[in-house]
Amino acid sequence: MLCRCVVGFGHDASSAVFKYDTLSSQCNPRWVSFVNIQVLGCSGGLSGDNKNGSTCVQLRSDIVIDAGTGLNRLSLAQMRQVRHVFLTHSHMDHIAALPTFLSNQYDSEHLPVTVYALPHTLAKLRDNIFNGDIWPELSSMTEGAGAILKFEEIQPGHCVDIDDMSIKAFEVEHSVPTIGYSVKNNDQHFVFCADTIAGSVLTQQLNALGDIDTLMLECAFPDELMDVAQKTKHMTPSLLREALASLKQQPKKLWVTHLKPSYEAQLRELLTKTPPHKNTVVL
Repeated sequence: MLCRCVVGFGHDASSAVFKYDTLSSQCNPRWVSFVNIQVLGCSGGLSGDNKNGSTCVQLRSDIVIDAGTGLNRLSLAQMRQVRHVFLTHSHMDHIAALPTFLSNQYDSEHLPVTVYALPHTLAKLRDNIFNGDIWPELSSMTEGAGAILKFEEIQPGHCVDIDDMSIKAFEVEHSVPTIGYSVKNNDQHFVFCADTIAGSVLTQQLNALGDIDTLMLECAFPDELMDVAQKTKHMTPSLLREALASLKQQPKKLWVTHLKPSYEAQLRELLTKTPPHKNTVVL
């Protein structure tokens, strides 16, 4: 079955939404969704040419993965529909919009908003963000009849079913505890690997997930900064190719993401001219 998904990104301030067929690299003005994946943000920093903010991937109107500055692309009405936030890790580019997003929810319907994350990530949010100094303490948002927020611990291997969508966490290797997410809906499979580096952990996890329709992998640095990439546990083009080569079965489509703004033009040109996969889209 030919299924398509909505991908939101742009190379200019207009933030155009392009529609990509998950089984080919051709743009198509029509789409039938398995999950209406809108990439609200995928930059590895600020001021990237794509001007779409840091990581936030919307699976459907009420579910997002990560809460980077890309979340700000939603209108107020759209934000108030979001009820499930799946965090990959505690780094600021993946949580930056969470506090202000929550401040829009006080009188929304169907509260609370549930934030799913590793225990480490939730602890860092409690200690460093919702601590009464940077932002109001969690107790003001999580207790009583007017609670707007619920923290839900999730571990690698745990699966959350929301209606007909199944979202499973899996371990990836990064500089802090991090998880990726495997999303299944209507026999289609989307995998978001978050921030990670090539290696045995990623290989084992992806091979265990089976057939993948769309794989979203990062590529933050050029190969000239391999030392930096390895220290910070991010990908370069050669590491990205290494990761793909280690898989027992290739995904039908590859989305490359998280390009660092300082190297975005260089990486985009290289990955476009010599794509690491036959169906590659550089976001």
